Amino acid sequence: MDFLNKAFEQVKDLFVSMTPGSRIIAGLLVVAIVTSVAFLFQSNMFQKDVPILSGAPIAPADQKAILAAFASETLDDYEVVGSQIYVPRSRRVDYIAALVKNNAIPPDFHDSMSEAIGQASPFESEAHRADRQKVAREKEMALVLRNMRGIDYASVQYDIEDKGGFPRKKVYTASVVVRPSGSEEIDPKTVKSVQNYVAHSIAGLDAEHVSVTDLNTRKTFSGADNDLASVNDDPYAARKKWFEDHWTETIDNALRFISGNNVTVNVELDPEMNRIEKGIKYDPRPTPLASTAEKSSEVRRTPTNAGEPGLGAQGPNRPTAVSAAPMTEQTSESNREETLAVTNQDYTQKQLASLTPKRVTVSVSIPSQYYVDVWNSRNPTPAGQQPKTPDPGELKKIEDETKKTVETTVVTLLPEQAKGDDPYPQVYVWTAPQLPETPTVEPAVADTAMAWLATNWQTLATIGFAAVGLLMLRGMLTSGAGVPAQSEAFKLEDPAAAQAKDEKKEEQPEGSMQGLLKKRFAQGSGPNLKNELADMVREDPDTALGILQTWIGSPN
Repeated sequence: MDFLNKAFEQVKDLFVSMTPGSRIIAGLLVVAIVTSVAFLFQSNMFQKDVPILSGAPIAPADQKAILAAFASETLDDYEVVGSQIYVPRSRRVDYIAALVKNNAIPPDFHDSMSEAIGQASPFESEAHRADRQKVAREKEMALVLRNMRGIDYASVQYDIEDKGGFPRKKVYTASVVVRPSGSEEIDPKTVKSVQNYVAHSIAGLDAEHVSVTDLNTRKTFSGADNDLASVNDDPYAARKKWFEDHWTETIDNALRFISGNNVTVNVELDPEMNRIEKGIKYDPRPTPLASTAEKSSEVRRTPTNAGEPGLGAQGPNRPTAVSAAPMTEQTSESNREETLAVTNQDYTQKQLASLTPKRVTVSVSIPSQYYVDVWNSRNPTPAGQQPKTPDPGELKKIEDETKKTVETTVVTLLPEQAKGDDPYPQVYVWTAPQLPETPTVEPAVADTAMAWLATNWQTLATIGFAAVGLLMLRGMLTSGAGVPAQSEAFKLEDPAAAQAKDEKKEEQPEGSMQGLLKKRFAQGSGPNLKNELADMVREDPDTALGILQTWIGSPN
């Protein structure tokens, strides 16, 4: 402590001995040094503002309620940055208390339903209970949609219309209003997701009866619209992409031995969505089940003379004459056969898959460097010799072999297709030329230095300013503001040595040479021996002569 006290006294004496201008400059330098050091070492530990909810994102609709709570409590030292609200670290508790007091804490999922259930009363009507639960469910769905990426605000309303009749028929409809982030139009995929979420959240509601309104563009998307704006909703495009990805991955795995190859697959689908084939086939040779046969004969006998002709032969009571005339016989036969048989039938019904691949084509590119690598592997360069240059004819032979291998490998992975003159009509293999690589130009040292200076010039300027201030302050302290450099004003000495020196000064006679010279020289602004001696000779020649004689004769 004694050392500090002495140092403080010496600095105080030095400051008192300065001129007013030097004092001002010294004070400004001290302030600049302290400010520079604080600026250099500032970090997150000196951060003034912190997120009020510990970094959790806050939706724009919830931000309005939070800012209203701050205004009601006269808290205005905050900053809104995106989805965060920053408040002073020292007053974060006050801001959170304002949220709790004004019920402005952002709601969490299921809070609305929990509140609705908690407000149930045995004395309320069934209609009132249903309406309260309906409003709570709408709030719950709106909160979920607001947390969906790309949506800042959402509101959900649904209605159930009772059509009556037996059985009772109810019609469900829903309307969703959203405000996408920024000023862009809502994405069709987001619209589909919103419709599906609302439809699955309300039993009996169909996605076709959910409309979505975009507040930015004032456009309404209805579930019944046949809007193919999103390619993902097109079954043909989705199935086509799936088949192309499948065959691309399969062919890539098969051609993994060729480094740098590129496979492109194109699939054409049968546009039929659904087809059922039915057919009945009859056997040309029927199968007998049962048969019947009938055979009959008939004999007829007639006399040769039939009797007297005329009416007289038909009179009453006319005797009949019996004659022994010969008889004529007639015999007839008939045959009948019946056979019961069935014809065999084949009944077939086939349901074919929809959107099946009808034609698949593949394009494979092989880098020309691959053929060079194959040639080098077949013709290794002996140790100590220069690498050989491959012959173009041999490279061509390797290229033809590789293409043939690729075509054979790929065509076995594709569905069969009618082949014409070309045995591989579905596969096209071509050679990609090896382009010279453009070397990356390294940034020059001057450019790197300029970029670094552009980024850190503030820090460098602060460091330079602080260094200059320290050097100036050191120079002022060492110079003593007008005190000679050999002055002992700022020199720390041992107290005993300083006392002995003072006693030695007192022992010297007042009129001695050393005393007169020190007294004389101390009165001037600086030691100028010639001028001082001239003054002494003019004032007192005798004394000056004695001093010079004593001085010249003295060994010291």
